[in-house]
Amino acid sequence: MKKKIVFLLSWTLMSMQLCAQVNPKPGFVITNNGDTIRGVIDFRTNERLAKQCDFWAAGETKGETYKPGDIEGFRFDNGGKYFVTRRLNVTGTPELYFAEFMVQGMMNLYCVAYNQDEYFFFEREDGEMAQLTKRAFFTSASIHEQGSRVEEQREQYGKVKLLLKDSWKAAEEIKGDDVSRKQLVNAVRDYHKDVCTDGSSCMVYEYNEKSDGPKNHFKAIAGYSYYTHERTAYQTLEDENYSGSTFEAGLGFETELERVTKGGALELCVVYSPQASFKHHTMVRGGHEPSYTIYKKARCMGSIGLLKRYGKGKIVPLIRVGGFYVLHFGNKEERYYMSKMIVDKDWEQTNHFGAYIGGGVEMALGKHAARLHADLFKSLESSGKGNMMKFGVTAEYVL
Repeated sequence: MKKKIVFLLSWTLMSMQLCAQVNPKPGFVITNNGDTIRGVIDFRTNERLAKQCDFWAAGETKGETYKPGDIEGFRFDNGGKYFVTRRLNVTGTPELYFAEFMVQGMMNLYCVAYNQDEYFFFEREDGEMAQLTKRAFFTSASIHEQGSRVEEQREQYGKVKLLLKDSWKAAEEIKGDDVSRKQLVNAVRDYHKDVCTDGSSCMVYEYNEKSDGPKNHFKAIAGYSYYTHERTAYQTLEDENYSGSTFEAGLGFETELERVTKGGALELCVVYSPQASFKHHTMVRGGHEPSYTIYKKARCMGSIGLLKRYGKGKIVPLIRVGGFYVLHFGNKEERYYMSKMIVDKDWEQTNHFGAYIGGGVEMALGKHAARLHADLFKSLESSGKGNMMKFGVTAEYVL
């Protein structure tokens, strides 16, 4: 019995440790004594990696979290990213960071990601340094700080060019605009070629910008949906709600968020439903015979949300959540009483917005995937009437 309890506890702890590995990649850490320890490193965002390294040594189930200074550095296998402990001034006060080591030579190049921005540090062989800040599109800077960016950029570019003055080609590559990581690497590499006299080579550590970005996918979408509590366009009618079903098809785009959450992705979808007819039986006010109304409309719905897959294997479960905006066009209403048309009305476009949640499964098909999921869409109208709900079953093919 005791052995079983020990086994269950060990298995639970092992499972917890494995679950902690959000995005495990093979690599190694370099201790402060210069020793190399191989294992698995959690490959997260550059900003997180600048602050800590979550590491599991080969054959070990217990992981270690290293802070800058605890180790000399760490690197991912297959020429992956390389981070080293450096004391750099990012926030106004020098602090220890795991700086991404991009180029090593007569001029070293480091990068620290902090608060969505990137801070590049050029370090000449004699120890002289210059900094270049690349602001994110959505930056954490205040309005006051944003106002001084132009002056900050002009001053920083001037100092970098001065540091690279011994190589005309390298200095010319640093232009006063939004340069890419690859351009910075090429400039530092050209500086080494022009300045180096002993024939030593310049070491470039993974500068491919695509490696920093997430994987993107397109997908084809087809589904069948049932709408209820739809709002009529002709609001003078007593029956303000109706229901019906229709087919829909569309396209989507996904960008993976593996370095943020395992199995996560941000998805954008646009689906179109051709004009469909919905027949609704009712009674005309003051009438004695049943009547019916035919509603016709086409829909175009755009949505943005998060998708998360769970577990490993060829078939895995998934959940979806997000918001949507739907545009109705080709709106038409026809009402009949005792086989006589009493309303024939065309309306302009109508629209509403809301939120959705759903779940399903994904099956891997080589480099592609097929999905089937059911979703609930709910409009967020302030009025209790015409508060649309949509139940849909959708198939996707992810490229």
